[in-house]
Amino acid sequence: MRYRWPDGNQCAVVLSFDVDAESGHVFRDPEQAATRLDTMEERRFGVRTGVPRILRLLEKYRLPATFYVPGYTIEHHTEVVKTIQAAGHEMGCHGNVHEAVEMLDAAAERRVMEEQLAIYDKHLGLRPKGYRSPSWSVNLRTPALLKEYGFVYDSSLMGDDIPYFVDTPHGQLAEVPIQWLLDDAPFYRHVYGATNAIAEPDRVIRLWTQEFQAMYRENGCFVLTMHPWVSGRAGRLDGLEQLIRAMRHEPGVWFATAMQVAECAIETNQNAGVRVASSQ
Repeated sequence: MRYRWPDGNQCAVVLSFDVDAESGHVFRDPEQAATRLDTMEERRFGVRTGVPRILRLLEKYRLPATFYVPGYTIEHHTEVVKTIQAAGHEMGCHGNVHEAVEMLDAAAERRVMEEQLAIYDKHLGLRPKGYRSPSWSVNLRTPALLKEYGFVYDSSLMGDDIPYFVDTPHGQLAEVPIQWLLDDAPFYRHVYGATNAIAEPDRVIRLWTQEFQAMYRENGCFVLTMHPWVSGRAGRLDGLEQLIRAMRHEPGVWFATAMQVAECAIETNQNAGVRVASSQ
């Protein structure tokens, strides 16, 4: 087998949710965020309606998931975030106000890291060990900073479709890789000025099912990235349920958190020949 998963499983599936709420809009366009109710309410749908729906679906099939939550979301929607924690799902860092790392200098990146960890501790009594960069933006400093602050893994890079490692001055950082095809935003998000060709769930689920089947044959790690304000809509969540049923139909599918996948990679030291160098 290309990759050995626990208990002889054929592949791994990670269902992950980036609970951005309004944070990304606040960071990228603070003037609009301060004056436009429509754009803010669109994003608040995710925590108001999307998260409860997603938690119900996960509970229905008794599936684990990983939720990456910015500090802003924790501070402004604390009780909703606590329902994620109470359901027992993994929670990982995702910036403070969804700051794109490529827009930060070294001092600002460190400040943001410390702010989000302080928010997790204050409101949830939790120090995450997993990280996903907002907008999947990672510079050469980021892996070393993550290791310095005690993170076990990152899930922001696209260098493989099985776990690999990033070398830093502070030790190796496990990478649980992602890809754009398995992100809901390019398919479902409405963007003014773009083609506005919002995909119907049937098309998206067909694409995701095809990718899952290929990853299944390849012993891969199928990491699906969804946003509650995007995929929390009723019809889209119905589509996700169809995908879950299709995946559960195949034997040897390990539904895991990103942390479990990272721990498996570290314990077995597989794919250790694929290493990416970074710097401080």
